[in-house]
Amino acid sequence: MLEKLTKFVGKYPKTVIAVIILLTVFFYFGLTKINMVTDPETMLPEGDPAVAAFDEVDETFGGAEFVLVIMDMGEVFTAGALREIDRLTDDLERVKGVSSVLSITNIEQIKGVEGGIEVVELIEEIPGSETELQKLKNRVLSDDDYAGQIVSQNGKIALVMVQLLPNADKESIIRDIKEVIQKLGLDEKAYLTGEPIFDQEMDKIIGGDMSRLLPLAILVMVAILYFSFRNIRGIVLPILMVIVTVIWTVGLMGYLGVPFSPISNIMPIILISYGIADAIHIFTRYREELSSESDKWKSLTRTAVVIGLACFLTSFTTMIGFISNCTSSLRLIKDFGLFTAIGVGIAFIITFTLFLAFLFLLRPHRREIDKKRKVFLEGILGKWANFIVSRAKMVLVAGGLLVLLAIVGIPLMSTETDFVNFFKPDSPIRLSINTMKENFGGVDIIQVVVKGNIQDPKVLQAMENFQNEIDKIEILGKPTSIVNFLRKTNKALHEGKPEYEILPETEEEVAQYLLLLSMGGSDELDNVLSFDYDRALIQARMASYKSSERDKMIHEVEKAIAKHFSSDDEVVLTGSPVLGFRMNQLMVNGQLQSLAVSILAILVVMIILSRSLTYGTFCTVPVTLTVVLNFGIMGWFKIPLDVASATIASIAIGMGIDYAIHFFNRYKEERAIGKSAEESVKITISNTGQGIFYNAAAVGLGFLVLIFSSMPPMGRFGLFIALTMFFTSTISMTILPALLFLRDRRRFTK
Repeated sequence: MLEKLTKFVGKYPKTVIAVIILLTVFFYFGLTKINMVTDPETMLPEGDPAVAAFDEVDETFGGAEFVLVIMDMGEVFTAGALREIDRLTDDLERVKGVSSVLSITNIEQIKGVEGGIEVVELIEEIPGSETELQKLKNRVLSDDDYAGQIVSQNGKIALVMVQLLPNADKESIIRDIKEVIQKLGLDEKAYLTGEPIFDQEMDKIIGGDMSRLLPLAILVMVAILYFSFRNIRGIVLPILMVIVTVIWTVGLMGYLGVPFSPISNIMPIILISYGIADAIHIFTRYREELSSESDKWKSLTRTAVVIGLACFLTSFTTMIGFISNCTSSLRLIKDFGLFTAIGVGIAFIITFTLFLAFLFLLRPHRREIDKKRKVFLEGILGKWANFIVSRAKMVLVAGGLLVLLAIVGIPLMSTETDFVNFFKPDSPIRLSINTMKENFGGVDIIQVVVKGNIQDPKVLQAMENFQNEIDKIEILGKPTSIVNFLRKTNKALHEGKPEYEILPETEEEVAQYLLLLSMGGSDELDNVLSFDYDRALIQARMASYKSSERDKMIHEVEKAIAKHFSSDDEVVLTGSPVLGFRMNQLMVNGQLQSLAVSILAILVVMIILSRSLTYGTFCTVPVTLTVVLNFGIMGWFKIPLDVASATIASIAIGMGIDYAIHFFNRYKEERAIGKSAEESVKITISNTGQGIFYNAAAVGLGFLVLIFSSMPPMGRFGLFIALTMFFTSTISMTILPALLFLRDRRRFTK
């Protein structure tokens, strides 16, 4: 098959090149259709209970997402500062797509009046005197419904909460909010945070990383190719090939409407590094063939047939590694795995069409036919081969001890799924998050939906008891719900006496209070209670962004739900922290599934290809040990498993198996012509070892450019993939040949 394809390409190279160019133009226009997605809700599987509950809050209570405007006034309680906040609040309410705006100048209070209650704004008129302003300040800061909720405890920072309508155009809303702030001259006092802001900033970072890191990766590849081959075609052709591969793959995503995520952002780097690797193997073998056969056609045909089989196998097994990510329930990891696998397949097609077509058209370079030229690396590898053969048992013992050390570190691993950690600690978004954490209890909001007859005093009492319990959780702020409104109403109806700040005792009283609140024109009631009073919302801000603390908090909230609500009550826990918690669960489970699937699949493939259980198992040793070493390092050095590093195992298996395949393929070739195990190992290390070395260097250095990413997890990911390439290539050149030699040293081919 490969021989026929090679002969066809050799016969019609210009036609092949023309077809590839036309297809590349077609896929190029698909690049314009790519969009970014960073919202955790969209990354979870459709129909997931956490997503369904989040959407229910969005639809029932006027929107689940907020843009938070932090107003650093220096002193909030001055006439000038309050007027600025009031103007900002009024203007933001007119922004299209905004559901409501809440600030110190329009937050409501419940006042008792003759015959009932009145719901009015806390500040009906901005005070004009210092005495009145101080009185207002004392009142606000002494009430925990306001202090730490809408104004900081020290009275220096105000919070303006902009609630977005469900399915609103967040990008245009954020743009309009910024325009309002600029128009009012508040640029130096106001800064934004909240989930929609995270998403927008993440989009910018992904776009910025793509524009910076892709050229850098290509530059690194150019340097490696120059060092490897020292001629123009050895640089230009592989680079052209990987650029075409990236255009086809990403263009296909655009046409199919598959968005880019923080994970798929690294896919082009993978394809560039991987595509270069095949070119290196072909060039290395082509040069070797030319040293004994000066005929270009014969040399290329033999190279394509011999290396082509190995490249097909490596592409196939690499695709298996990436496709194993499709077992994950997280859409962002599924998409990443599927399209990276498709990209690997495209790289193989481009290599054995476009790449070979150019080689057939070009005359061999003099360096490629210099039969006396001795590659410097060959001498080093020759000495290495002698060491492996003479110290095979020692190599296996040393490797075993290293693996045992890594295994001890695996239980020390932790997980981290909060996307806040994708921002650098000194970035504006992280600084705004810290401000929210210190002054308002955090940005993320945990939400509990209670379904049933909300007017039932038993249900309300359960809600109050539940709120009192979760209020004790260290990382949660004060919970709020309809309970707070009813307590305030009861107090107002009893002349403001503190002892009456309790829930009404009968269902009739509850119904009356809700009617009074509704007639009083409360705008905030709709944010905590459904129209027909059958669903209520309890909310509290979370002041931590560590997955371990978040997960512990969620378990405590779940225990409180079980404790205070009966089995007849339908209570659903949701909010962005819960989405993150759910993502964490699916990520860990998906990692284990993809790991098991990929190792098992590749083991089966290698057993079939080698026609030997022993050889097939030997070939999977490098990738299996590499996964163990990587996880061990993550455990020992307290490096968390996040949404980026969750794919490391499948990449290690998918890409790392290449080295074992190339090594075993050449070893088997030498054994087939009657060479002893010792000779075969030495020849394979000295010759194929060069391709493995350059391949690992290309892939590893290609991924190392990610350390310049604006997202710290991407930097760690790049470092670990580089380590993965080092481990798999080294093990393929040490432990694998040691195993093969010890097994076959007394065996001879017929």
